[in-house]
Amino acid sequence: MGIGCVSRRTVLGATAAVGTGVLAGCGGTEWYPSDMTPDEYVLRSVIREKERMVTRYEAAVAGDSGPPELLERFLEHHLSHLDALLEALPEDSAPTPSAEGPDASPSAPEEDPALDAVRGAAGLGVLEAAATSARLDQAGAVTDPGLSQLISAIGACEAGHAHLLAEA
Repeated sequence: MGIGCVSRRTVLGATAAVGTGVLAGCGGTEWYPSDMTPDEYVLRSVIREKERMVTRYEAAVAGDSGPPELLERFLEHHLSHLDALLEALPEDSAPTPSAEGPDASPSAPEEDPALDAVRGAAGLGVLEAAATSARLDQAGAVTDPGLSQLISAIGACEAGHAHLLAEA
C-alpha cells in the first residue's frame, strides 16, 4: 500500500457506517415531515370535497334545479356525512377552515366557476358518480380500518345518489 492510499477495508467500513446512519433515520413514523398524518390528510381532503358538494346542493335547492324533495334529502345526507367526517378528525388536530368562521367557508355559488358547468339533477348526478370513484381510492389510501369503512360507506351513499339522480 502506498502513501495516501486508503485501504478497501476502511472504505467499506465507512460506507457501512454511513448507510446504517441514513437507514436508521427512516426507521419509524417519527420521520414524517408534517404535523398531519397521511390518514388525516386524506380525511381533510374528503371534508373539503364534502363542503363543496354541500355548497352545490344548497345552490341547486335554492335555484329550484331539480326535484326539491330529492335534492333536500340528499343535502341532508351530505351534511350528515360532513358531521361524521369532522368527528373522525383527531382531537389534537387544527380546526378545519370552515369551522373557523363564515369568511373561511367554501366559495359562494356565484363565485364557483365549476358550478356554472354543473346544473340540475343530471349535473349533480355526474358529480356524485365522480365522488363515488374518488371514495374508492381514498378508502384504500388510509390505514385506519374505521376511517376506511366510513369513507367507503359515504361512497356507497353517493353511488345511490348518482343512480337516483340519473332516474330523476
